[in-house]
This record gives sequence, structure tokens and C-alpha cells, in this order.
Amino acid sequence: MKENLIIFNTEDILKNFCNSNNNYFYKKLENSFLLEKKKMGRYGGISSFILPNSIKIKPSTIGLIIGEGYLKNIFVIASCSKEIIDNMLEFLSQFNIDLKFYIEIASKNINYSFVNKSRSFWKGITKRYIEKVRLRNNFNNTTEHGTLHICYYNVTFSKLLKFIVIKSLNIIEKSNQFIIDYLKGILAGEGNVNVKKKTNCVYMIRISATKELDRSRYKELLEKIGIKITCKDMPTISKEEGKKLGWKTDKGRAGAVIISRWENFLKILTIDLLELNKDKQDKFIKYFVNNKFTKQFLDFQYFIDKKFTMKDAQVAFNLRARYVNRLKTLERLGYLNKEFIRKFGNNNMYLYILNKKYLEVYNKLNNLNRLDGSPSSKSNF
Repeated sequence: MKENLIIFNTEDILKNFCNSNNNYFYKKLENSFLLEKKKMGRYGGISSFILPNSIKIKPSTIGLIIGEGYLKNIFVIASCSKEIIDNMLEFLSQFNIDLKFYIEIASKNINYSFVNKSRSFWKGITKRYIEKVRLRNNFNNTTEHGTLHICYYNVTFSKLLKFIVIKSLNIIEKSNQFIIDYLKGILAGEGNVNVKKKTNCVYMIRISATKELDRSRYKELLEKIGIKITCKDMPTISKEEGKKLGWKTDKGRAGAVIISRWENFLKILTIDLLELNKDKQDKFIKYFVNNKFTKQFLDFQYFIDKKFTMKDAQVAFNLRARYVNRLKTLERLGYLNKEFIRKFGNNNMYLYILNKKYLEVYNKLNNLNRLDGSPSSKSNF
């Protein structure tokens, strides 16, 4: 996944950081910079690390840090996704820091050979020694290799990274491509694909966020890239509120932004908004192609390279309103071009043709190889 970078001049960042944090100072070295925390009191410790001349960060990495990271005095990021871990290791490789790694595994339903395989898997990805494996005996495992934690126990690094994240958000909001890449990170960490059992289709994608301010920001960014939010947020429920509601869990529930509607799902597919987490992407694709509107979209393959009228669509599909409405939707979303034929009573008659935009999405869906041997839900032809 090729992605544009946000590049910061390290000295500029350090000047701003030290001006807003009086306990820190920096030194320019030959080809790098040293950031150090001043010793506070007789027993205060010194915290420092070396930085390169420029700091490069992907917008998706910012999203991952916000979604999966912990930045209170130490830096920790945890994920069971190889793609996420690869993204973070690429970012962290520019710093000369001593990272620690450990695995967490819900072990109620697994044997010890799974632990050894998980350790070997993550050792192969990180090329580093795995410090320890933490087993959680009260939970069933749902991951393929357990969850890897990347840690750096340095308060100075944690605070500077938080400062960089805040600075980056101001830059991200000014570019639609940056917004897309940033949201890929957010969805990889905080996104959930929900499937309705009755229809076996995706019916919503949730982006978890406890704070209402964060949910408002996500919605604003989604709207900027053409994803319209029509559902009310799922509110945050505290532990106490959960108990009053009679919930079995004592942890409460984070609030969430709700993405619904076929048009939004199609947008998510076309811009690969879930590509940073393969498990979530695979689940989304599997149940998106089950959607009746997706099947109707693919059914229009019959008209590829043909001009057709509204009547042609009605006859071809042997249905009236549903396919007519879908044709109107395809036109509204820009997948059809039309040319005026004549006036018929009070109505205008048009010829329609599927355009390049339709063909690009059709080919993307058709190449997924998840359509049970046929891209069409019907075969009336």
C-alpha cells in the first residue's frame, strides 16, 4: 500500500515541543538530535532518546496510534494484525530505541503448541526476541497468532509522539487523501464490521469512540470523503449504567459512529478503507457481496457496452420498481451516462450506458473471487 508521508523537520518539532514543555531540552548532534528530560529533584530520573534529522509518519500510522496505542508515560501498541504491526515497525525503525515485545493470548480453548507457534510467528515478523507470553485463562482465543504488544518504556518518547500526533491531525484535515489514509488506521484499530444473521449481509460498520468530540471529528472527516452518516451515534455506556440496564458485562460500552447504507459500503470498498486490517477487510467483502443491492449492481453486467432504456432494464430483469430504483441510484452515484432521446408525454426518455466508473467497480468485485462462481445473482439471459 503506497501512501504519502507527513514529514516534520525535527528541529522545528523539538523547538515547539520544548517551548510548551519546560521540563525538556534538546541538543543538536552531528547527524541527529538528543531530546532529554531535565532531572527533577534529588531522585528524579533522566529520560532521553535520539531522533533523526526529519521525522516521517504516515497518516494511517496516526490513526493506528489513536486507535490501538497507549501514550501515558510509556508507549504501547497492541494488535493481532500483521499489517498493523508492519506499519508500526516501519515508523519506529527511524528511531534508535530499544523496543520490547510480548504476546497476549486468551488461552481457555488452546493448547501450548499454539503458544509456541504464536511466538515463532511474531519473532519472524519482528526479527526480535519476544520477551514473554501472557496467558489469559478466562477467555477463549479468537486470534490466529495471539496479540503482539510493542512497548517502549520512555516518558519522553511517549510525550513527544503525542505532540506529533496532535500536530499531524491539523495537516491531515487539509487533504482528502490524508483523510482516507488516516481513517484506514482508525478503522483498522477501532472499526467493527457487523453482519445481520437473517440476511447474511453487512448492515453497519461501527467506529468505536468513547468521547463525543472524537465521534464528531470522525463524522466530519467521513463526510469530507463522501461517506454520509445518517444514523445516530451509539452512545457510551458506563459500567454503572450497564449494571442498571442489567447487562452481563461489567465493563460498559464505548460509543460509536455508525456507518450504514449500501452507497457508503460501496465507497468503503472502492477506496480500500479497510485494507490495513485483512481480517476486517475479508469479512466486509464476504458479506458485502451478499447484499441484494450489490447483486443488482453486478446484474447490470448484461448491459456492459450496450445502450439501454428504462424499459429495457425492466424487461431484462422481469422486475419493475426495484431495478428501476437501482438504475436511478446508479445514475445518481455517477455509474451511468445518459443521452436524451425524445419527450414522451410529460416525461423525458433517455438512453443509458454504463460508464468507466461502473466498470472499475464491477471489475473490482468480479476479481474478488468470492461470488460463488458467478458475479450475477440472476441468469435470465
